[in-house]
Amino acid sequence: MINLNNTLLLGHRGARGEAVENTLAGFEHAQRLNPQGLAGVEFDVQLSADEQLIVFHDDNLQRMCGQQSRIDQLTLAEIQRYRQDKHPLITLDRAYQALTNFSYIELEIKTHERTDYGKLIRALMHDLIDSPLASLPIALTSFDVELHARLQRNKTLQHIPRGLLIRTPKTLLSAPQTALQLGCVQLGIHYPLLTQAVIKHCHRYHLPVSAWTVNDSETIKQLITWQVDVIITDYPTYFLTR
Repeated sequence: MINLNNTLLLGHRGARGEAVENTLAGFEHAQRLNPQGLAGVEFDVQLSADEQLIVFHDDNLQRMCGQQSRIDQLTLAEIQRYRQDKHPLITLDRAYQALTNFSYIELEIKTHERTDYGKLIRALMHDLIDSPLASLPIALTSFDVELHARLQRNKTLQHIPRGLLIRTPKTLLSAPQTALQLGCVQLGIHYPLLTQAVIKHCHRYHLPVSAWTVNDSETIKQLITWQVDVIITDYPTYFLTR
């Protein structure tokens, strides 16, 4: 077993290397690892045509369901006809029971050039305020600075912790400053961009760092030595039991 010290381990999209991603079965699998040291999960939501938050990563259904349609083109009733390897697609509120034992959850909000931010904000307010999900230790994450700016201005949602996601060297250069300007309290950085100096620099701004998506033990050990705050992996069982 890898000694995590003070670093939290999260399952990516539930635990996508060990169970079907972004499904109840995947979250339940991750829950069973909680007593062994899995702090929580990272997963994705995006908006359907009828303003439902669907737990799904890709822009379209091709990879997971063999269909070209996009989530934002379909209503919930239409989405529920499809399966991911026999598992139904679910709404965010449907995932609640499978998320209750975790100490930390990263919820990535997916956007695209067609995103209607007003509708997306309304859906987030509906699902995350005055609902059981409001009791969960959720941090909202996104690459989208426009979304972050809108969430920062929204008096109903602005109290929910948020993290700015970074995947390029260019955006990394100003990441702490951009995150703080947007009211974010953490950074999620693609792990190949990370060095000990980068992590220390973020910590100087009091910004914890999540590293995604890390699937080899030597890199995980190095990141723990560098005092990264969160590691997101596809294979939590492997790293918790080996």
